[in-house]
Amino acid sequence: MLEYIALSIDITLPFILLACLGIFMKRMGMIDEHFVKQGNKVIFNFGIPMTVFNHIHRADLTRVLDAQFLAFNIIWTVVFFLVVWFLASKMIKDKSSISSFVNSAYRSSLSVVGPPLFVLMFTYHYDPHTLPKSILAVAVLLIISYATASILFAVHDSKSKKTGVVGVVLSIIKNPIVIGVIVGLIFNVLGWSLPTYAQNTVNSLSGIVMPLAMICVGANLSFQKYNLKFKYALISGFVKLVIMPVAAVIVAYLFGFRGSDLTIIMILNALPMAVGAYVMQAELGGDSYIGATALMLTMVFSAITLTLYIFIFRVMGFLV
Repeated sequence: MLEYIALSIDITLPFILLACLGIFMKRMGMIDEHFVKQGNKVIFNFGIPMTVFNHIHRADLTRVLDAQFLAFNIIWTVVFFLVVWFLASKMIKDKSSISSFVNSAYRSSLSVVGPPLFVLMFTYHYDPHTLPKSILAVAVLLIISYATASILFAVHDSKSKKTGVVGVVLSIIKNPIVIGVIVGLIFNVLGWSLPTYAQNTVNSLSGIVMPLAMICVGANLSFQKYNLKFKYALISGFVKLVIMPVAAVIVAYLFGFRGSDLTIIMILNALPMAVGAYVMQAELGGDSYIGATALMLTMVFSAITLTLYIFIFRVMGFLV
């Protein structure tokens, strides 16, 4: 268990330290709200699309293709997203906070935290297909996560004056992240690859996402706002780290998933909130305070919850 605890700390602690650096830089006057706003624009329009493109166009979408397993994860993500959205719409009086609450409650850090955790757990697994199956699930769910989030913000986007189905569709199509997904799929299906200089450029743009986003998160944090919005962030974090993974495991178990498949499902749902989810909130008109706070809370506490879930799975014999 110590290796999983160490990995959780190694993965999540840099996020926390970079956010603390953002707090320090804001207090020292090195960065301001304008820097945060422009930084989020750079990440949203270039960093995240390049990251998504990288993951999708390199993924082997034909190897270890378990249609039933992928179908369950896709349907579960969409259903959970819709349920949380429905309940939030009914229970949250501040309508401007709904999109940020929902986005924080179901978006997992698939591209940053997930892969290294799967590599540690399944590199030497007795079934050699388990690791590629988990990475394939990450690639597919990245597409689903950004597609559903795009719909969410197209409906609730406070910056958009367009209404109706046409406005929602146009908002989704014009989303840079969705464009990155589509281009990545085209490259993957057609077997195209980038020349070395272009791939290195894409890699460099992908590399700015985590450090710049977390500095912006730190600069966005305010320790004087422990009010209703903080409660929204706290509840969404609880939904993300506790309700979503526990419910996913129960439903998956009832559908007959066991062993490594059930473990992959648990991890996919127990990951902390995605950095990209916060950036989308900040850029598309959501409440960036809720996103920044929920991101920090899930990053800190996921080191505890993930380790606990892995321990329980080992005791129950689901994880070999």
